[in-house]
Amino acid sequence: MSLFDSAGARAASEPMTFTVAQLANRIKQVLSDAFGDELWVEGEIRNLSRARSGHMYFDLVEPDPDNASSKQSEASISVALFRFNRERVEETLRRHGGMAMEDGMKVRIQGKLDFWPPGGRLQLYMAGIDPNFTLGELEAERLRLLEKLSGEGLLTKNQAVPFPVAPLRIGLVTSNGSAAHHDFHNELENSGLAWEVVLADTPVQGTEAPPLIAGAIRAVGRAGVDVIAVVRGGGARTDLVAFDSEVVARAIANAPVPVVTGVGHEIDRTIVDEVAHEAQKTPTAAAVFIVSAARAHLEAAEQAWGGIANWASRQLGAADQQLVAVSQTTARAAEGHLDRAGRRLEGRAGRIRDLAENRTRGETRRVDGCAGAMRHRASAAILDGRRTLEQMKSAMASQSQRAPRAASKELINLEGRVRLLDPRAILARGWSITRHSGKVVRDPASLAVGDELVTTLAEGDLHSTVSENQ
Repeated sequence: MSLFDSAGARAASEPMTFTVAQLANRIKQVLSDAFGDELWVEGEIRNLSRARSGHMYFDLVEPDPDNASSKQSEASISVALFRFNRERVEETLRRHGGMAMEDGMKVRIQGKLDFWPPGGRLQLYMAGIDPNFTLGELEAERLRLLEKLSGEGLLTKNQAVPFPVAPLRIGLVTSNGSAAHHDFHNELENSGLAWEVVLADTPVQGTEAPPLIAGAIRAVGRAGVDVIAVVRGGGARTDLVAFDSEVVARAIANAPVPVVTGVGHEIDRTIVDEVAHEAQKTPTAAAVFIVSAARAHLEAAEQAWGGIANWASRQLGAADQQLVAVSQTTARAAEGHLDRAGRRLEGRAGRIRDLAENRTRGETRRVDGCAGAMRHRASAAILDGRRTLEQMKSAMASQSQRAPRAASKELINLEGRVRLLDPRAILARGWSITRHSGKVVRDPASLAVGDELVTTLAEGDLHSTVSENQ
């Protein structure tokens, strides 16, 4: 075999080599031959984004059937919806219940599968949508969840919680500053009652909303509220997906207090409406319901107080009549007793006067006898006193002469001791007195370096400063 024959044989056995452009064109041709210009694909929207150009991009995924809650998908394909098709798709959704495309939405879309050579990416170019498929999926999922909750007894669990007689402390779960928040709050303010609202601010739409709403319900439930209100404004059927979620439904069913819903829709009931204690059509209607419950309690209390007042008034009237009758009877009995007591008192008073006169005459005679004896004794005592006074006067005269001489000697002795104790005499013998801040220094340890000292000598004062303390 020649060299040329060998090279030709190797070329015939090797696979064909494409350029990148040739490979891209071949892929486009294969896709066109296999799928044609139009196909329908169903799946779940993920990673939805809207470009400033007006185009829309998202991933259409097949969720993992073994782990529905996971963000991982079994399969995924990139989808592009250009502006000229997007306006038509959005109009179709609006005509069918005001829906709008968003993450988590299950859809059946129409488009063309193609390969984009510059990006090396397989992509589905969307041109249409089947709104009935989305609505059907929502309803089927809703029915499956209702059956599951019913089997666990959760549809009636919150309804079995007793509704408070005066629900004045409300846990409000909604988006702060939204129309639903304002409508609910305004209705409470207009009632004129004293409300306390514990607000749990949370998004009420989107894929992240369900766990946040459920967490907000649990949080206000632990805050000691009387009732929980879960409200949001009106929207499309797909906008209410968060209120058809299992996690929110379980949070409401297990709430420790009654839950009142006011999700703004007039036709359909969401799952939260089915498990809540009370379901109202709008946030305003939910507030009206709670206000009515509180007002009914207040009216009942006012009626009870009115009944108590009427009963008390009747009891007081009867007691007043009884008191008048008793007072009249008592007055008549008192008059009789007073008459009899007056007669007895007059008789006793006469006897007392007789006894007093007899006693007075006897006592007068005894007083006269005592007075005579006292005059005699007083005369004798006066004579004895005069003699004693004269004797004391003579003794005091002699003693008064001796006392000054003894006092003079004692005074001389005291003056000598005082001179010995005089500080000036001590200083004159060479002693000194040292003071710090006016106080005598007795212990060097009480001084610090820098302290100023004043030393008093016999002939003056010395001023010094402590330079060292040992």
